[in-house]
Amino acid sequence: MSSYTDSISNLMTNKANIRNVSIVSHVDHGKTTLSDHLLQAGGLISRTMAGTARALDYLEEEQKRGITIKTANISLISSFEDKDFLINLIDTPGHVDFSGMVSQALRLVDGVVIVVDAVEQVMAQTESVIKQAMNECLRPILFINKVDRLINELKLPKEEIETRINNIIQMINELIEQYSLEQLNKEWKVRFDNGTVLIGSALHGWAISAYSKNIPPFEQIIQHHLENQVDILKKEYTLIDSFKVAIIENVPNPKVGQKNRSKLITQFLDKKAEDSLANCDDKGSTIICLGKLLHEDNRGLIAVTRVFSGKVKSGSILRNRRTGEVTRIQQVCVYKGQSLITMDSVGAGNVAVLIGLENVQIGDTFVDDIQDFPNILFKQIPYLQESVISQRIEPKRVSDIPKLLKVLEILSLIKPNFHYNVDENTGEIKIFGIGELQLEIILGEIQKGNIIVEVSNPEVNLVEQIDKEVSLQKKDQLDLLQITISCKPFEEDSKENEDCIYSDYKDNCLEVKFVNTTEEILDLLREGFKNAIFKGPLKRFPIRKLHLIVEDIEEIEPNSFRYEIIIPLVRNAIHEAMIDGNVGIYEPLYRFTVNTPLHYLGSVLTVMQRFGGEIEDTEHIGSKTIITGEISVKSSLQIASELRAASEGYAFWHFEFAGYKRKR
Repeated sequence: MSSYTDSISNLMTNKANIRNVSIVSHVDHGKTTLSDHLLQAGGLISRTMAGTARALDYLEEEQKRGITIKTANISLISSFEDKDFLINLIDTPGHVDFSGMVSQALRLVDGVVIVVDAVEQVMAQTESVIKQAMNECLRPILFINKVDRLINELKLPKEEIETRINNIIQMINELIEQYSLEQLNKEWKVRFDNGTVLIGSALHGWAISAYSKNIPPFEQIIQHHLENQVDILKKEYTLIDSFKVAIIENVPNPKVGQKNRSKLITQFLDKKAEDSLANCDDKGSTIICLGKLLHEDNRGLIAVTRVFSGKVKSGSILRNRRTGEVTRIQQVCVYKGQSLITMDSVGAGNVAVLIGLENVQIGDTFVDDIQDFPNILFKQIPYLQESVISQRIEPKRVSDIPKLLKVLEILSLIKPNFHYNVDENTGEIKIFGIGELQLEIILGEIQKGNIIVEVSNPEVNLVEQIDKEVSLQKKDQLDLLQITISCKPFEEDSKENEDCIYSDYKDNCLEVKFVNTTEEILDLLREGFKNAIFKGPLKRFPIRKLHLIVEDIEEIEPNSFRYEIIIPLVRNAIHEAMIDGNVGIYEPLYRFTVNTPLHYLGSVLTVMQRFGGEIEDTEHIGSKTIITGEISVKSSLQIASELRAASEGYAFWHFEFAGYKRKR
């Protein structure tokens, strides 16, 4: 075992000195540049490369586009006050098309660094990542980045710079108050005086905080920039030192973090499981949550997990609480940059990479394969975006169909918010994603497998949804079975949802109330429910936000609980109830933000109005204008290229899913 591996292994046992943290932000606000500096602190890239290497952007597409597409993980060692700390760092994408990866990363950590561009300030995706972090009960740190732009580009005086920074802090705290637990509102608000706010420039490698030995006045910072003496700031107020202290002092260690989060992120939690999570003990019951999946041809599925309790090692036998299946772990690793380092074992409070798992999904819970395993199930990882864009694809070579389906199956496992379906009658294959960029990346993955496909233009996915609750009884066509159901609109955060035996990413939920049933009947009801929501009664669009309650199902004739009877009965009963429930066709909407130089404002507004965008606000910040509003997803297709043409490439378009609006 190498000295690096020895050091990591030893630090994993000291829970007080472990920090699990993720870096989140709006796209292009500088989080990957910040990550470079933290890697340099761990000795993994050179000092001269820090800030420009984009070391965690190792995909060809990431380097080409200059954005982070997938989450990247690393374990690094950092010293503070004569103690060594293990920092498990997860960099995340900022682009909305990959926001699902942010949700996955946040399940693995105990705190977040929120990066905000001092010029662009709080943007749409900034709010989204804060909401995601608060949903996971993660302690926030704020880094106001690119302060040099306020000085060099906007040429603001000291008073306006201070006002800008205070406004950003206030906006962030308003979002923390809005989305965090009430008892944590006051404690978790970020402030400069307690070290949870840092100000600086990741590109130039400097940052100041309450932990800086001598906090410089802004006049001095401005002077250094105007006189091209940024190296003095970098030397005296090193970004690495500021962040190292901020993370160590403010991100809770896993024992504290898990105690705060345990009830919030679990669906079932008995006393044994609760104690195991609170103690974060290597000798406790093994409890592991799968936060992210990758795939390599030679290794198969690679599971990035958080060990909440116990210890995992090669040969460990784990039970999947979702499926009940048992799996033997082949290999346990941690990340070092792009490489996997094999470990003898990984204990509680750490991020572990497991190889050998099969038939798994992101969010799965794993425990020891023993008779009295703890009764715990982690809640599904919540995604703020929905897959509202689709494309039809067809391989040019018929012989490539099996290979294509295998690739799509793997991608649907490892890519959040991506899925596909195959029409049973026509064989047509459709792929679904958040936006055009995500589907473009998916098509690139398919081509890497030497599969040439013909692709349709992007299409918008409409859905069917009911407005009111309806109850009915219905018999099958042969009068063999009678079912009693209620259908109602799905309500988020309702306690009734905990009783659902099936749910999906479109907020459809199946609840069964009658007592005299078997697992076989429940399986048939699940299949009937899935069959019904796949195509609705109006235009055969997928059904969304349907809560089905099966009150009773009665045999009129013996031996009638059969697939060919229950499936169509459940489907027909649901569709009939939906018609009575004022079912409607709904189209998806985006909330958009357009950032444009002021002198292109007229041209950009013309494009937005031509594409049907409802403009709510325009805000002028220096020489830039930020336009916000709402637009239907269908109207937004191809708008990005039109905006680039209207602004000679200077306007940037960002969006986030805003829900659905009834068409008719």
